[in-house]
Amino acid sequence: MSESLYVVGGTVLTMNAAMDILENGVVEVRDGKIKQVGSADSIAVPAGARTVDARHCLVLPGFINGHTHTGMGLIRGIAEDLPFDQWLNDVILPTEKRWGSPEFVYIGTMLSCAEMIKAGTTTFNDMYHFEEASARAAHAIGMRAICAQDLSSITWEGEKGGSVAERMDEFRSALSGFERITPALGPHAIYTVDRLMFEELISYAADNNLLVHMHLSETKEEVRRCLRENNQTPPEYCNALGLFNVKTVCAHGTCLSPSDIALLASRQVGIVHNPESNLKLETKICPVPELRHAGVAVGLGTDSVASNNDLDLLQEADTAAKLQTYRKGIGTLTAQDTVRMMTIDGARALHMDSVVGSLEVGKRADIVCIDTNKPNAVPLYNPYAQLVYSSTGADARHTMVEGELLMEDYRLTRIDEQALLDEARAWGKRIYADYHKPSAGGAGSRGPQDSALH
Repeated sequence: MSESLYVVGGTVLTMNAAMDILENGVVEVRDGKIKQVGSADSIAVPAGARTVDARHCLVLPGFINGHTHTGMGLIRGIAEDLPFDQWLNDVILPTEKRWGSPEFVYIGTMLSCAEMIKAGTTTFNDMYHFEEASARAAHAIGMRAICAQDLSSITWEGEKGGSVAERMDEFRSALSGFERITPALGPHAIYTVDRLMFEELISYAADNNLLVHMHLSETKEEVRRCLRENNQTPPEYCNALGLFNVKTVCAHGTCLSPSDIALLASRQVGIVHNPESNLKLETKICPVPELRHAGVAVGLGTDSVASNNDLDLLQEADTAAKLQTYRKGIGTLTAQDTVRMMTIDGARALHMDSVVGSLEVGKRADIVCIDTNKPNAVPLYNPYAQLVYSSTGADARHTMVEGELLMEDYRLTRIDEQALLDEARAWGKRIYADYHKPSAGGAGSRGPQDSALH
């Protein structure tokens, strides 16, 4: 048994069922798990013990990014101010086809993970091409992740082919030594995965107790197409396929009817709200209060840096709360509700709340300390409001996963951050140069969202 580590001196937001807040709190960590949580009066810290200084910090469960595509880290800002269909089909997909490789995804994921750790995120739910490379990067930097192998028909044609079982067996084998990484299945969406593939992946998920992670009801066109082709809404179609018989989490859900919401609640399907990406791509606003009222577990996600363009969940929380105020009125989604979406409710949406999401004895020691000794945080009256409306990811001082400090006093511990930035910058120069080659007619350079991709 290893020695204990004590997180001391902060205000502990436990996010437990009682939503206990402990002033001058102490969290004892041993063997990657939480051993004790309490006040300094109730937990004695032995002389000479290893400690993490959390004075003037809010100490809470590490943030959970419920939906992202970390491998897109190298194409942040490549397609801007475009409607969703044009953004996806005219720029993003061609760029991925041109540059997609395990190396591209590995560096993109490392860059994304570094950004998330520095903003207090400890767990992320990912889906992308070459997902084994994303898993390797997350493992190398120490994060907790659910890595969903992309199962879209497009990926199948562009990579190895084979049956779902063959691909997933190979994928899971490759991840077998990564203790903090959980494999999952990632059917991209109902419009990129055919019925036969859905049937295969549902069977595989059921046989192996794996999570399914997909996009659902993201746009009005997706809903119209599903109604036209199947006479069902996307949730109805997925339910009829049998998808909701297995653990499922769906991203976006901006175009859900009341009957869709009732169906998702009855089948315990998690939903992840991605407000900034949805706003940027003009894909409507997720009905978060209605989902929560129905009993759906709703988490918070950033989506990728190609559509957001950052991985800061505190900024996402600010946007999420204000959107629902605009949509439904003040208090519809409170600051406390929104912090729950980043922590325990996000864990529920991913079907992993028995492991993470709150600071309770026996759970994994995934902890973030948010610095409040700054002008934007003094005086502090309401810690939840402070987090949502005043703090940003830049205020994360310490980030811990399974008892290991991945960032201590704002410094990443496992990697050379400058070397990573230099490598990512070199990739960016190659991508930029490729898109700015002079045309054959001498018309000059073209950007990645100019005629070169249209």
